[in-house]
Amino acid sequence: MLFMSLDKEYVQQVWDLFIRLRREGAEVSFAEVETEEILESWVNNPGHLTYVAMDDDRKIIGVVRGKREMTEEKKHAAFLTAAIHPDERGKGIAAKLTNFSLSEMKKKGVTIARIYVYSDNSASLHAIEKLGFTLAGKVLMHHIDLKTGLYVDDIIFHKML
Repeated sequence: MLFMSLDKEYVQQVWDLFIRLRREGAEVSFAEVETEEILESWVNNPGHLTYVAMDDDRKIIGVVRGKREMTEEKKHAAFLTAAIHPDERGKGIAAKLTNFSLSEMKKKGVTIARIYVYSDNSASLHAIEKLGFTLAGKVLMHHIDLKTGLYVDDIIFHKML
């Protein structure tokens, strides 16, 4: 497995993953990226620190992005989003890619990472706990799950780098 910054050469593969996430109804912000051009604008963009995991055949199997504002007041903080290809989930790739990404972000001046996760996403909650993130707060009753009729909280975590 190889980890690296997103390069233009791999934008099409990442775009294909985002389309797949959208089709499966994934509740991740990557599924909301509207065009491949937007994704391409993240390459070498200090406001979008984007990293990928590839398998041995150089197929993209995961993406982590740290989005930050580039003002002097806020460039120290990054909001993380991660996604793993459905066929690769449960193999520890998210943790390895996130740790790699956090290390790279720290080199670029990021000192705190934040993650927002819905309370009904037990897989992500478990992964975040293993990565050493700390509960920072929650938005109670963020939305209602139309299938279950239950409210879902948006839980906020942070990690000092």
